[in-house]
Amino acid sequence: MKYEDLYISGVGSWYPKPVPVDKAIDAGWYDEGTRRRTGQLSATVAGDDDSQPEMAARAGTLAVRQAGLAQSDFGLLLHATTGFCGLDGWNVGSYLQHEVLGGHGVAFEVRQQSNGGMAAIELAAAYLAAGTDRTAALITASDRFAEPVWDRWRAYTGLVLGDGASAAVLSRQPGFARVLSVATESRAELEGAQRGDLPFRANPDPSDADAYPISLINRMKGFASNGMGLSEIFRRMNASLIKAVAVATDEAGIRPSDADHLIFPNFGRTMLQQEVLEPLGLDLDRTLWQWGREIGHAGATDQFGALDHLGREGLLEPGQRVLMTGIGLGFNWTSAVVEILERPTPVGPQL
Repeated sequence: MKYEDLYISGVGSWYPKPVPVDKAIDAGWYDEGTRRRTGQLSATVAGDDDSQPEMAARAGTLAVRQAGLAQSDFGLLLHATTGFCGLDGWNVGSYLQHEVLGGHGVAFEVRQQSNGGMAAIELAAAYLAAGTDRTAALITASDRFAEPVWDRWRAYTGLVLGDGASAAVLSRQPGFARVLSVATESRAELEGAQRGDLPFRANPDPSDADAYPISLINRMKGFASNGMGLSEIFRRMNASLIKAVAVATDEAGIRPSDADHLIFPNFGRTMLQQEVLEPLGLDLDRTLWQWGREIGHAGATDQFGALDHLGREGLLEPGQRVLMTGIGLGFNWTSAVVEILERPTPVGPQL
């Protein structure tokens, strides 16, 4: 979808303190061979006071402050997450609507796994276009990969999972960046790649050794062994990634290689090169990998977190184009091209 009047007015992020990979290796959580493949330096790990919803509220507050909009200007809040939000039988979207927007607008969760934040751009754009009284939408993303459900160091061999939150304010009024285009691709036939051969359960049970801690690589292998095969899985994944990026960049009037900044999920170096950059014909040094290797793959937060990082480091200049792409289990891919209109001014330190 090509857009003429969709803007990013503010971004924010909040990440807890990083745990060095050296510590993980010394503790037996990680190994030297995997570090050489991933190039990972550390992973941000939430403390006892860093719940998933509270981190989202911190990032959302920063994004709203940077946008300079009143709470009453917001008609929508979309919260993206990959998993547990602090409590079962509870609405995290309403919590964020109350804490960040003072109860204004309406709130919904987006469960497109690690692509949730990017996928929410299209949803927010459609909502804002549906009524002239809807000025702005807030997208928040937050994830925490805590034990015993997750083993952040071994869930998937190509990456390390980090904790944190990010947010973006989308508006119909001019902001520091304009969204030129967004494209999404989906491959529902690959949902089994994260289900493997596991049966459905009535309730989560971390004591169930077959299902926990979650091993994405074991589930992928289980799915591949039942017919499709790993080569065909990755062929279809590559094709959908390429199509999402091609449509978004074509609608924006650029080639992928024309982008001044490339934002992808915070995968390890080898995984990023093999599963993203090589299929697209792009170089590692054009990406935010140097930032991501200190954070880890923090679920749905990576893209807005990276954009916030670029702004805080003074690396965004008028006229630049940023190519942002999310990849979510299921599988789904969303790619967006953003044009920088002015240098964003960070609002205070990261909370």
